[in-house]
Amino acid sequence: MTEETIQNLNTVLKENICTLKKASYDTSNGCAMCNSNLKVVNFDKIPNIYSKGKGWRSVPHSNDAIYITDDYNWYFVEFKNGSIDKADIYRKIYDSIIMLIELNIIPDLEFFRKHVNYILVYNADKQLKLQKSDSRDNIYLSVLAKARMEDILFGIDKFQGYLFKDVHTFTKEKFLEKFVLPMEKRENIAG
Repeated sequence: MTEETIQNLNTVLKENICTLKKASYDTSNGCAMCNSNLKVVNFDKIPNIYSKGKGWRSVPHSNDAIYITDDYNWYFVEFKNGSIDKADIYRKIYDSIIMLIELNIIPDLEFFRKHVNYILVYNADKQLKLQKSDSRDNIYLSVLAKARMEDILFGIDKFQGYLFKDVHTFTKEKFLEKFVLPMEKRENIAG
């Protein structure tokens, strides 16, 4: 995010800025899923702020980061370096939306449908269910490209248009190619 975008943020978001590298850090495996210095909102910090003083037994779940462009497109980013539990992903999505609306950061669901995109970044090496086959993968990706379709995994596609403007599932490498490098170029920064 540019400094101008950060200055225009709600105070709760503005006080929780970090790099994409920090937001993608996997404490269980001791590594970051992305090494970019793009500035994002560390959304993992928001549930504690949101639930403070409410007396709840647990805090809501949340997505890892929010990136906002200077033309006000929002990107929710969730990093999964291990196994993926759809129910957990869905809960993070719903809890994150509720928090943003109740904190008066986002006005309503229509804002999400028009301005907010969702990206799930996963480690492909930990998601393989079939024996690895470069040939099969190339054929599959070629067919998708010819059909001008994107491979959206883990049932996330059902949220496109319903809760989000667009949804994507990217491997770490695709995330770098399709999101990080274009945004770094746009902001004129080096990763």
